[in-house]
Amino acid sequence: MNVLLTALLSEGSIIDLDGTIWVQLGLFGIAFLLYRPLIFRPMVALFEARENAIEGAKLEALRLQDEAAAETEEFQDEMRRLRLQAGEERDRLRAEGRRLERTVLDRVREETEKQLAEADARLAKEAAKLRSELDVSVPMIARQIATKLLDREVQ
Repeated sequence: MNVLLTALLSEGSIIDLDGTIWVQLGLFGIAFLLYRPLIFRPMVALFEARENAIEGAKLEALRLQDEAAAETEEFQDEMRRLRLQAGEERDRLRAEGRRLERTVLDRVREETEKQLAEADARLAKEAAKLRSELDVSVPMIARQIATKLLDREVQ
């Protein structure tokens, strides 16, 4: 560190330029020419291949996204169609249920009215029978009441 500091503070240069610079440049040129086909070109090709692979993957990802969006749209269209079809089927089944309900209710109403009419007829018949029995027994009951009230026999 001292040497570096001394070199910087002194007026002399850190690097001396002399004839060895040409030897160093020559060795650099030879090393460059040897390493270029062995190391530099394969590395550049590797970097380009990696870049192309990345770009290809990006393009493939964009294509897959577009494909997924199209399939999602198809799926949504199919879901809308199925929902519409299910709604129509539900409405048809509801209408069928209402029709069946009306049919059953009408049948039950008819049976109920028939049973009520039969019951009314039976009640009317029994009421007429009881009235006729009462008409026969009224004079006898009246005699009994009069006998009890008057404390004597009434005819």
